[in-house]
Amino acid sequence: MDHLDKFDHRLLSLLRSDSRRTGKQLSEKVGLSQAACLRRVQHLRDIGAIEKEVAIISPEVAGASVTLLVMLVLTRGQPEKAAQLRRDLLKLPQVQKIYHVTGNADLVLTLQCASMEAYSNFTEAHFYSDEIKGFDTIVVLRSYDPEPD
Repeated sequence: MDHLDKFDHRLLSLLRSDSRRTGKQLSEKVGLSQAACLRRVQHLRDIGAIEKEVAIISPEVAGASVTLLVMLVLTRGQPEKAAQLRRDLLKLPQVQKIYHVTGNADLVLTLQCASMEAYSNFTEAHFYSDEIKGFDTIVVLRSYDPEPD
């Protein structure tokens, strides 16, 4: 990865909280010209410092008002089945992200469901399989994002 200077890091910080900032807005915060900011942002995309830009859809609009973090413990010794399980789970609309983690769990999933009943149905349909040894769930009560600068 190319060397990133303080301006690049500042741009990344600003874009992390709002990737729709204009060149003018970035310029005012960073202290470079609009053109320089936009060139740097394009360079950050080109070198992979910015992997992707996404729209975060309101859970209420998406019909999924309950956010859950689910820690899955997988059955050992089945790497090909675990890989297929990850691929299958990522196809489900409720699954927002999967993390392969260390610790007591093997995977942590971020899910969005319409209700706790919908989540209960989801668990019955997808978590009671030979590949999954067990799971624990954390229900998100409230989330906080970094304040935009």
